[in-house]
Amino acid sequence: MKALTKYQLKKVSKNLDKYFNLATSEDIKQGKQWYKDANEICEDIAGRYDTDTITAAQVISALSPRNKWKQNILDAYTIFDAVQDGLSPEDIKVCTFHTNKFKAFNIAKSKTTITDKSLKTYNFCKNIANLCAESLTIDIWHLRACMDKLIKIDNASIGRLAYGQIKKLTIKKAEKLGLKGYELQAILWLTIQKNYGI
Repeated sequence: MKALTKYQLKKVSKNLDKYFNLATSEDIKQGKQWYKDANEICEDIAGRYDTDTITAAQVISALSPRNKWKQNILDAYTIFDAVQDGLSPEDIKVCTFHTNKFKAFNIAKSKTTITDKSLKTYNFCKNIANLCAESLTIDIWHLRACMDKLIKIDNASIGRLAYGQIKKLTIKKAEKLGLKGYELQAILWLTIQKNYGI
């Protein structure tokens, strides 16, 4: 996706308002808490395994494909336990792809890192590791909230320019609502899944 036009950005803004207005009080409460809970998990891992929150977040992120959140967290602890005990990736099981398990091991061992070449994962890591207000996770659900019926969204792959535009718009809109960008994104994540396509 190339840079969005002014017309498209206006539509995105209206779509974000639409899905935020569909949020229940419980959606707002849960959305505001989600990243705080994730951050506490990163801090617990960092303290328990003598690492930092960004490394914990990157391991969690590496293990996330096709993995439910609760299992994702259990798998992150499994990785750090294994590294601490001198085990190899082949010695343990996690609920994601083998390539992601090996990547998580390498991150936990400080052999690799997630960079801003992977915009979604990089922003997600900064959100959960540090509650970074300047970062925003734009996943498939956030794109669906943004685009609604404007264009067909088959995956969460968008160009850097469009990512930056959506990120800036969402954070600005969140600030006007008295929220952090990641809080609005989490609220929208809850509402879009229940209301997409209406």
